Amino acid sequence: MREQPRSENQQVRVSELVTIINPSNPDYKEIGIGIEITTPGFTGLNLDHHGKDYNSDSPSAIERAMKLDLDSIKKNLESGKKIATIRPDPDSVGAIAVILLKLEGINPDEKIIKAIGLADRKGPGVFKDNGAKLLGLSDDEFEKYKKIVAAARYKIVSQKTPIEEAIEFMKNLLMVKISEDEIENLYKQDQKELEEARKNLEIELICNGKVAVVKGNSPRAFDIGYEKAQVVIAYNPQFKWPTGQVTPKFTIARYDSNVDYFNIKGLLQELQQKDPDWGGTENLIGSPQGRDPGIFLEELEKIVTKYIVY
Repeated sequence: MREQPRSENQQVRVSELVTIINPSNPDYKEIGIGIEITTPGFTGLNLDHHGKDYNSDSPSAIERAMKLDLDSIKKNLESGKKIATIRPDPDSVGAIAVILLKLEGINPDEKIIKAIGLADRKGPGVFKDNGAKLLGLSDDEFEKYKKIVAAARYKIVSQKTPIEEAIEFMKNLLMVKISEDEIENLYKQDQKELEEARKNLEIELICNGKVAVVKGNSPRAFDIGYEKAQVVIAYNPQFKWPTGQVTPKFTIARYDSNVDYFNIKGLLQELQQKDPDWGGTENLIGSPQGRDPGIFLEELEKIVTKYIVY
């Protein structure tokens, strides 16, 4: 007899239905629904909005989860199958929360879903400057949802909240059960972290504003960079490795695969010709691990420029 997922109106245990995939060694055999699985080989239902078939107007993971009907969810979770993602953030964890709420017969708040989806699809710069207009909200209404999105990001990403707790938070957020005081507190912590990052980082725009160069040491380097451009070169001149060794470190990334003016694959190939220890994924390139990359920032900027389409 086939094992069935929990039925509507029953409390769903996260540990029974959700797992995190290791991108270095992905295992898909127990996965029925993928949330932004970008590693190769997964052929199941994947709520992803990256790749050549999508653009920044394509529904994000949380928006796609909202459109899933209950029968489709149950079918894809038959026989003990699970929901999986790779990188927890408000969009991916929010998509999981939406699916679990649907299994419990609860309708999530659509305005929060739209705000999280827009921020994920368009990036922090567009969301900050044009979010109210794109969401059809007044400035006062948008301020509320801007704080909700920032609070969710801080809770899940900055605080590195364990996945089960993060999903529970997102379920409560989407049921409008998180107090305004808690949202305000998380928002203030998020803004404080960003302000500290801005003070500690140097930012320069190159390639006619298409690339932001962020120099310094902060976990929010890419958040700051993406406020200015959709391609970021993050340069930490004194990165401390787990061994205690301190060296320069470069990370080059595009916001997502919809940023089609950046040939990231070609860039990685050239860098690996210079040093095979440069590594990368679909949207990110990193300098050699545990040692000096042997390249200056100015030289790297010149190389990156060759792979930007004007």
